[in-house]
Amino acid sequence: MGLFRTHRPLLVDANQCTMPMTIQTDRGLRHVRRGDSVVRGEGGECYAVDDAFFQRTFTPDGSDHAHLEPEGRHYGC
Repeated sequence: MGLFRTHRPLLVDANQCTMPMTIQTDRGLRHVRRGDSVVRGEGGECYAVDDAFFQRTFTPDGSDHAHLEPEGRHYGC
């Protein structure tokens, strides 16, 4: 096996949690700690990642996609 890179950028919606909680993911219930991020992918999948992984993996898109989601919609946090 070798290293692989995706062919296209993956656009996700992410929110950092301000308090511990439990969310529903494709693999069942997942406990989310304060500071972790809840991420929803392009296919609607939801998962939680710790802050260190999030900072290494994701970068801000830089464009304004606010018109794509109803105002105030959040995933998990």
